[in-house]
Amino acid sequence: MSNSMQWPDVILVNGPSSAGKSTLCRALRARTPHPYLCAGFDDFIGFSAPRYYMGAGHVEGTPDSDELLLDGDFTEQGVRMINISADAEPPCVVARFGPVFRRLLDSMAPAVRALVDGGNSVIFDHVLHDKRSYESCMHAFEGLKVFRVGVHCPLEVLEARERARGDRVIGRARGLVDVVHTFCSYEAEVDTGAMDARACADKVVADLSSIRLDDRNDGA
Repeated sequence: MSNSMQWPDVILVNGPSSAGKSTLCRALRARTPHPYLCAGFDDFIGFSAPRYYMGAGHVEGTPDSDELLLDGDFTEQGVRMINISADAEPPCVVARFGPVFRRLLDSMAPAVRALVDGGNSVIFDHVLHDKRSYESCMHAFEGLKVFRVGVHCPLEVLEARERARGDRVIGRARGLVDVVHTFCSYEAEVDTGAMDARACADKVVADLSSIRLDDRNDGA
């Protein structure tokens, strides 16, 4: 691989919870000679006080829209996990973002842009929960060279990983798997259920090498 190849400013890696995105991003960073930084969705979540998300591990039923915000109910302002499958099994859980977390989500892509404007290239491990998240990337990355990577994984593998990890909300992968890939197309796609992180990183690098970024539209 030539060190003189044109590397994208941002490698946007998108996929559902438990798909192995963070592991892939680290493998990709190690695999490329270009000095990429890794920034991830979970990194940004960790900037907030735990009280805004720790309680989200308790999956709730559909809340009453007229329910008053009680003192100390910080997940109402941060993120609450809602089981939209009611009492059916397996659960299908979606995130309901309050104002504190919505501001945080809206700031992720601009923060990555600030790193790029400072002279850095970034591998951005993201979860596109909704169209607003994708539009935030489009706006923040305008004028940059962006290479988009879709991370896929069979639902049964995602759910097995979810149970094995022990720190994930059960049903979160099911709630995301049919959503995250509906907002954009990709320059590279990998299946982490079929390949390990190194093989996935090798595929992304091969796809990077085959694309002339000058022939692509800028932005996300």
